Amino acid sequence: MGALGIYHPEPRYFSGGPLIAGIVITYRPETSILRKTVQSLIDQVDHLFIVDNGSSVKAGEFVSDHERLTLIQLEDNYGIAKAQNRGIAEARKVGADYVVLSDQDTRYPPGAISQLMDVFDRWPLAAAVVPKFNDVNKAGRDGFILASSIFFSPSQVDGGEYDLLQAIASGKLIRLSALDQVGLMYEDLFIDWVDIEWCWRARARGYQIVGSADVVIDHALGDESLAIGYREVNLRSPLRHYYITRNAFALALRTPYLSLGMRCLLLLRSLRYPVAFPLLSRPRLRNLCAVVAGLSDALLGRLGKTHRTF
Repeated sequence: MGALGIYHPEPRYFSGGPLIAGIVITYRPETSILRKTVQSLIDQVDHLFIVDNGSSVKAGEFVSDHERLTLIQLEDNYGIAKAQNRGIAEARKVGADYVVLSDQDTRYPPGAISQLMDVFDRWPLAAAVVPKFNDVNKAGRDGFILASSIFFSPSQVDGGEYDLLQAIASGKLIRLSALDQVGLMYEDLFIDWVDIEWCWRARARGYQIVGSADVVIDHALGDESLAIGYREVNLRSPLRHYYITRNAFALALRTPYLSLGMRCLLLLRSLRYPVAFPLLSRPRLRNLCAVVAGLSDALLGRLGKTHRTF
């Protein structure tokens, strides 16, 4: 994996305590939204890395603004997992003890990262601590998927700390000593389910994923939301629907560290994707082609970056 440019202003780290690096993954971001993400996070970490997946981020828009920010421009779109792994590698070079992963459109309230850090003291087996997130594309609230949940269903919580089954990447604060044992992000997934798979793998190795409902971030999950009865469904592009479908079925069929019962539940829940995405998303034919291709590739074990177009 190459980089078109790595900009390293001389970092100045906070005195005392563990070193925390932020990693923001970008792909064709809106500059104004990305700037808000950076502004909300930069003063909460010791160093912030922006890893751009072969798109349009310009170094001068951010690097000149802050001495603790590094922009890594990749020469192609390698997927979120590989970009996260690159950011983690750079964080290790500056001596980071923890990394917080972020999408390009997430905003953090003041003190969010220090509050998440405090959770590790109370949960010694935590590999990662995550905030609750407010999906700006939804009218309703999002909850946590607890370790005790049935059918991977979220539970609404209004405060406190919880043992989770899984959590999204954005806002996830990871202890690097645990990541050494769990392993890096699974690059063959490319995008979608990368964050979830890592949580399952961490739990299989005896770690916990802890959610703090006392910390709430703003995050956009998907491109739009559609209300269906009492539920809201996140919709994306046909290409993203391909990856969601493919990776869901691939993990249900072949994940070695989920129990047979959990894999069966995941397989049953994944059946909604080939049905819902073509029905709810336009253009319907393109979305139908995408989910059929995703299902086919999952059955054949074809992972990585697809060269299909939809």
